[in-house]
Amino acid sequence: MNKTLVYLIYFTAYSAVLVWIGKRSFHRGDTPGQFYLGGRQLGTVRCMMTFAGTWISAATVLGFTGSVFESGYAALVYSVIPWYIGAIFLVCLSRQLYRNDILTIPELFRRRFGSKRLQVLVSAVMIFTYIFYLVIQIRGFGLVASSLFDIPYGISILLIYLFILYATFGGFHTVAQTDAFNLIILLLGTAMVFIMVVFQAGGIGAIHREAAQISGMAYPSMQYATDPGDLLRLFGKGKFAPMMSITMFFGWGLGLAANPQYMVRIIAAKDARTSRRMILLSLALLALLYFAFLQIGLGMRVMFPTLEEVRETDEIFVYVINNLLYGAWSGFFLFAVIGACISTANSQLLIIASSFSYDIVNTLCGDRLGERALLSLSRVSVLVGGTLSLLLSIHPPASLLTYGGDLWGVFGATLFSTVYGGLFYRRATAKGVWAGILAGLAGLAAFYPAYWRGILPFHAAFPATILSCAAFLAVSRLTSPKEGRDAAAR
Repeated sequence: MNKTLVYLIYFTAYSAVLVWIGKRSFHRGDTPGQFYLGGRQLGTVRCMMTFAGTWISAATVLGFTGSVFESGYAALVYSVIPWYIGAIFLVCLSRQLYRNDILTIPELFRRRFGSKRLQVLVSAVMIFTYIFYLVIQIRGFGLVASSLFDIPYGISILLIYLFILYATFGGFHTVAQTDAFNLIILLLGTAMVFIMVVFQAGGIGAIHREAAQISGMAYPSMQYATDPGDLLRLFGKGKFAPMMSITMFFGWGLGLAANPQYMVRIIAAKDARTSRRMILLSLALLALLYFAFLQIGLGMRVMFPTLEEVRETDEIFVYVINNLLYGAWSGFFLFAVIGACISTANSQLLIIASSFSYDIVNTLCGDRLGERALLSLSRVSVLVGGTLSLLLSIHPPASLLTYGGDLWGVFGATLFSTVYGGLFYRRATAKGVWAGILAGLAGLAAFYPAYWRGILPFHAAFPATILSCAAFLAVSRLTSPKEGRDAAAR
């Protein structure tokens, strides 16, 4: 059967399921509590599916696997290990965070410190970061869709625009069910690719023996060549050099630990125990996926040491599956990649919507917006946020994995000290939080330009996060006596 026709069949089937999910759950988001958090009634399985579903994005499937093809095990130290350490922080945070009766993460600052201005500031940081991070998902979708249907990238990204808007308009219930569906097809599709690649490459042992001997360029425009043994080393060249990989923990690791899209899933669980189990079970499931992606990336490099037609790291996986290893299952897996992009994008769009409508507009209006007005404004915010991200995606970043770590560094440098300090440090004050956020932003503004020009040997989020933590602790200690009396009086 013609390849394009096969992909159209997959596209029709996938679209039909998404429409059914959206129609089935649209009217369940008829209150802010239902729209933003699903009523805080999610059980362990649903929590795990939406947590893992929103975790796996284009940065993982395309960026990580392509980086493994290019640089081997060094991609693991650069991204996955920091992600897992960050998730352990979330486990420690879950019980304390869940105790707060909040609808959004910025509301935590208002509840804890009695400051509406802090709620608005944190919301603005989140909206800015997520709008730019959505570019990753749109870029990933565009790479896959343009390859599937042989259409220009600019046209293909319009498809995900429609998908994510539809999947987000129904609120958290629609997002959670979409996440579950997309995660299931990703698990099945990855299993198919893993078995096929490992079988054709002669087994996992043979993959590693051959990978140890590979040398040369992964693709013509690659900045450095692979030397024998490089693919099995924990550190590599360029962005995977030891200092850069270790300090990326302050981008990917602490950025994940302070990431509101995961905190939202903690407070959406039916109880604190469920939220902790959600994270631990998700990490176990994700470990299987990362093992599979690691072997797939190495196995592909063994079978195809150099890809002459590829220009960038993020194109590798799609190109190999769609051309060199094409089969009847290729469409299934490639639409699973599309699903991963949608599952992360709709979660972030929902947070953009709640941050703007509930945390900014409603707060500035003195909490006078009614439920219907809040929901209408939230859906308009989804439309506007998605449109802005779409426009930014016209000229996408060169590397999804690096770009994602840079953006997560914004959360690490602004929210890590303030969220964790606000919940665990008894002497934390509103002024300390202001100092932590502003110092983090100033550090990012000071160090990111040099980092992007390749001058710094370490990630810019490293010094910015240190500055944020130091400012938060110092100012909180200086202002805690008076702030403590004021809090007691309230």
